[in-house]
Amino acid sequence: MTNLTFALRTGFVFLCIILSGPLLAIEGGYSNYVPGIYGDLALAVEPADGLSFRNDVYFYSAEGGDTVRSGRIELGVDVDQTFNFATLLYKPGVEIFGAQYAYGATLVLGNVDLSGDVSVGAFSEPFSEDKTSYGDITLVPGIFYWNNGAKWHFSQSFFVVAPVGDYDENDDANIGLNYWTFETDFAATYFDQETGQDYSVVLGYGYNTENKDTNYQSGDEFHIDYIFNQFLSTSLAVGIHGFYYKQLSGDSGDGALLGDFKAEAVGIGPALMWIPPKYDGKVAFVAKWLNEYEAENRLEGDHVFLSFMMSF
Repeated sequence: MTNLTFALRTGFVFLCIILSGPLLAIEGGYSNYVPGIYGDLALAVEPADGLSFRNDVYFYSAEGGDTVRSGRIELGVDVDQTFNFATLLYKPGVEIFGAQYAYGATLVLGNVDLSGDVSVGAFSEPFSEDKTSYGDITLVPGIFYWNNGAKWHFSQSFFVVAPVGDYDENDDANIGLNYWTFETDFAATYFDQETGQDYSVVLGYGYNTENKDTNYQSGDEFHIDYIFNQFLSTSLAVGIHGFYYKQLSGDSGDGALLGDFKAEAVGIGPALMWIPPKYDGKVAFVAKWLNEYEAENRLEGDHVFLSFMMSF
């Protein structure tokens, strides 16, 4: 078995877990959808049995227009974020509904640096806040993997983001979001070992509950994430990754001072994947950059990932 074949089954290529990240139209400019977090290689290919670990260091720098945070309207927000996402996935070798089953969880540590102006009646005044703390936990009760025995692979994933992170309604910068998110994603992968072609797409839908402290409910979200990778050898691949995001329903509740305020955005960028041969495909490193080149009612900036994956 080649390093490439083994690497695509060791677990570090699993469909990654949704995590807190920046969006403007929804409350406070944050959402539990992060462009690019859904993986880098063969997204729907089932991992090998056992435990897999992935660590993503994520940087985001952006600016945007108006948003609502802690019951106040903020103007011209600038955001710099650094997050560390640590994910464990376990595949016990159990078949359910004709699919291989896996489950897992993600823990989050992060820093948020916000600045801008806050509306005070007919006037505005500048604000700036920085926070480093722990974020909400993402639970994965199930990921199901199907394979047609050839080059096509499919998966169905279910995610629950639990609001256990550091949150204070009086703070501008928060790591936790103080509401639940329930998301389901469908992924398809075409992988040709002979030609080194690795193409994947993810369709996702997320439902957000109300933030009880602010009476603000962020709208439902839909996204498409895709990767087009080409392996240059069994250990090195280059790719183009991108996403399309659309808020399907408007924000609501007494705290939604700007109305439904739906968001939409598109981004694309390069990726580099390295699977060191000395580790027999059990370790991989990824670097990628996604530029949001078009955005409406949301922050517009750059997503950068430095990722490490290994299987046990």
